[in-house]
Amino acid sequence: MSESPRAELRMHVTQAYTRTHEPAVKQHLEAALEVFEAVEEELRTCSQCGKQGLPERIRVHNCHAEK
Repeated sequence: MSESPRAELRMHVTQAYTRTHEPAVKQHLEAALEVFEAVEEELRTCSQCGKQGLPERIRVHNCHAEK
């Protein structure tokens, strides 16, 4: 089974971070990883349809679950 897009993104950014020797690049990649982790923690799942997203978007999304 292949990795999820999120796992693949994390892997590529982490690999880039560990392979660069440029301090500015390392700083940007570190910031990207921190944001990635923060966003991952903020994701919510709609209890009706199972869709995942940021809390403010899940609250107002067009839920297609049967009611």
